[in-house]
Amino acid sequence: MSGHWSVAAPPQRLSVGPGQLDRLRPLLKTTGAQRLLVVGSPRGLGSAAGQALVGGAGRAVVGTFDEVGVGVPATAAQALGRRVLAEAVDGIVSFGGGSVVDLVKAVTFFVEQQHGTPGLTVTDTPALVHVAVPTTFVGAAGSSHFAMTDGSARAAHVAASPTLVPRYVVVDPAVLEGAPADLVARTGLVALSHTLDAVVSPGRSPESEALATAAFGRIWGALGPAVSGDGEALAALQEGAALAARAWQHSSPGLGHALAQLLAARAGVPYAAVAARLVAPVLRFDADVAGNQIEQLAQVVLVADLADAIEELSFEVGVTAGLSDLGAGEDDLAAVVRISQANGFVQAAVRPAGEADVAALLETIW
Repeated sequence: MSGHWSVAAPPQRLSVGPGQLDRLRPLLKTTGAQRLLVVGSPRGLGSAAGQALVGGAGRAVVGTFDEVGVGVPATAAQALGRRVLAEAVDGIVSFGGGSVVDLVKAVTFFVEQQHGTPGLTVTDTPALVHVAVPTTFVGAAGSSHFAMTDGSARAAHVAASPTLVPRYVVVDPAVLEGAPADLVARTGLVALSHTLDAVVSPGRSPESEALATAAFGRIWGALGPAVSGDGEALAALQEGAALAARAWQHSSPGLGHALAQLLAARAGVPYAAVAARLVAPVLRFDADVAGNQIEQLAQVVLVADLADAIEELSFEVGVTAGLSDLGAGEDDLAAVVRISQANGFVQAAVRPAGEADVAALLETIW
């Protein structure tokens, strides 16, 4: 890439490495938040790391919220929003995967709308201080958008604002203790897909390319051993995922991300399971228009065909379930094919996909 370029990066403090959870209390003091909620799933908050987080966060924590659900249900966002307003909460610590982080972003968005202070630029102050403690490798902590699921309509509604990117992100290997192998595999592949999005995105910059390339190499080398339970590999994968999330800030989410969101809302299938399976097919689809960028990444990991190599890696780590195995029906595929054409991420992808393209992509992972 050459010529003129610029980036508007949201202010974010990223703290990575062992012992970061032990430093959470002084970090929270620097945020200025006086009344904090800790948000996570019942399982996450009940884990050793979750209990340590809540216990070590200090007196500013006024309570916890665990009605998170899967895929950011509108009902969960409404319940958390009511709690925030009723208890004059000014900060939230999210402890969990992409759904938990996006739930907090959704509530921040609606609070800003209600107060008449929507975020317009990255320099605006968010309505709620958001300290994200990711427990998976999905890049939600690096993005400014969220997708909220309308259960009755079986549809995802996406919104974005520059102020939704968490201002503080704490990445500590302690949160990965006991992480299921399939969760590591799926979300690790999703992190890999974020690096691909950042490298092929029409809005990429030399900065995002450098971050994505560094993240790609770390994730590639660590994923297999991490799924097998290697502690050092898990930490390396976590570091790579954190870099991938940073790179993702400067790119439009890709086609695989968009289709996984649509399928999760329509069929109730896990977002990460679909996004992980779509990495290789989408890479092949993009190759006609982004072959040079893809070839650069192939050279980083010394493979001849990156899509084939990713497909092999996916099977090696056990990510093999198709859409039919995950509970999607043919009517769900037909609906997603139809509504995909109105999806902004589909149309903004490096290679926009028509209905026939989407149908063919989904058929490859049926």
